[in-house]
Amino acid sequence: MILTLVLLSIGALLFLVIAYNVVQQYKQKVESDKRASITRHKAIADETEEILLNVNMLPFSKAMVLILQHRILDSYRAMAQVSPHLSQLKQRIADTQSQITNVQENYRSPEEGGFRAPDSDRQAIQMLQIIKKMRAVLRVEHNKGKIDPQGFAQEDRRLELMQLKVNIANLTQRARDAMIGSQFGTCRQLLGKGLAVLGAVADKDPYLLAREEDLRQALQELDSRIQQESQKEMQTIKDKEADELDVLFQPKKKW
Repeated sequence: MILTLVLLSIGALLFLVIAYNVVQQYKQKVESDKRASITRHKAIADETEEILLNVNMLPFSKAMVLILQHRILDSYRAMAQVSPHLSQLKQRIADTQSQITNVQENYRSPEEGGFRAPDSDRQAIQMLQIIKKMRAVLRVEHNKGKIDPQGFAQEDRRLELMQLKVNIANLTQRARDAMIGSQFGTCRQLLGKGLAVLGAVADKDPYLLAREEDLRQALQELDSRIQQESQKEMQTIKDKEADELDVLFQPKKKW
């Protein structure tokens, strides 16, 4: 009888130990999941805020600014649900809500001519990276059901054309540099590529139409420059041949 009680006691103790370990592991997993969730949502908020910092470099539409602001707000709210005790989140949520209200009431989407061409290859790369991130955010929010299909299509096309503008502006500058350096073959290749790309775009805005005309004029200038250089080269050859003939037929000196 005593042995049975001892065995039962040991069994109960083992059960309690196992149960305690299971509970501790569950608590640790819950805490780990909370930290992972907070880290993930904080990364989303930080990345989105970083995109918004470039609002002066690229013409952000009002719709895009609101999409980004709501993305930040959703991230803060998700963090608050996981860890309500984080006091800073309440203030950040309030600040973001205030910013959304301000954008809704005061922000005006830039005009079509609001795009500013990059000043260098480095800035062009930076602008393209920002646009790429914006399009990725747009797709994610659309998949979440935050944006209706028509709004998504319009905004994504606007970003796609903005990406084209950066590339065309950079291509045009490279073509100018090639012409200045008398690299006529490279210049012609760049101009032809730009015209081919723009020729395939049906919904060009005034900026792209103007750049297309610039490329045509640049190509005409290139042809004229090549013709002038060719004429100069031919004249140089003729002058050289004439000098050689003069030397050949000039009177010989008598010694």
